[in-house]
Amino acid sequence: MVFFVFLIGLILGSFYLVIATRLPKGEDVLTSRSRCDTCKKELKWYNLIPLFSYAIQRGKCSYCHAPISSLHFLCELVTGICFALCYWFFGFSYIFFVGIIVISLTIIIYISDFKYMIILDSPLVVGSILIFLLKGIYYGWGEAFYSLLCGISLFVIMLLVQNLGKIIFKKDALGGGDIKLSFVMGLVLNLQLGLVSLVLSTFLALPYSVASLYLVKKDEVAYGPFLAGAMLIVFFTMDKWQILFNFLLGI
Repeated sequence: MVFFVFLIGLILGSFYLVIATRLPKGEDVLTSRSRCDTCKKELKWYNLIPLFSYAIQRGKCSYCHAPISSLHFLCELVTGICFALCYWFFGFSYIFFVGIIVISLTIIIYISDFKYMIILDSPLVVGSILIFLLKGIYYGWGEAFYSLLCGISLFVIMLLVQNLGKIIFKKDALGGGDIKLSFVMGLVLNLQLGLVSLVLSTFLALPYSVASLYLVKKDEVAYGPFLAGAMLIVFFTMDKWQILFNFLLGI
């Protein structure tokens, strides 16, 4: 079963790369055939087998022999490994199903935001709906609607941060996609851990931001990957955070 989940991750990883690279350019991801970015030749099914096609073709197009980005191989491999580990530790449970949604969103956001400075709406919408339904199925609809309120609350907090940043810096301090992502964070983690995730994301982003500012003189950086990464970390360590909160409240 672990191997089966790994295979599902490989296939979906390939699809996530298509979503993250095509949708920002306004291209269709469902009906259009995959093509080589260089020669525009339509690829056959045997050119699209996750991992194996890239390895057999030695990272080159089988038609024009132009190099293929290693991102294809890495995206498929990382998604497969993350899915398999998620099943290995949690089995078919609430944490597994929501975990693969969070992993999927993180991978798509990492690619689209670093590459195009865009967080796509459609993955956030689909992910939010699935998470809401899973909450309702596993914990009841009262808990699901409470999580919905937490998502809205975190969205409002980030919206206020954006407006405050605009007043102080005279420009947008956060992108619209970052604010929408905060809604998903609240939905997944609820308000308390959602706030923890927001704080953690600033520490994750700080070294990259400083390096971008001083090494490449870039004053705008993609923040979405660090928000998604923090959400991923906090989600899979929720029990540890709860122990810490209980300890602090006991003090």
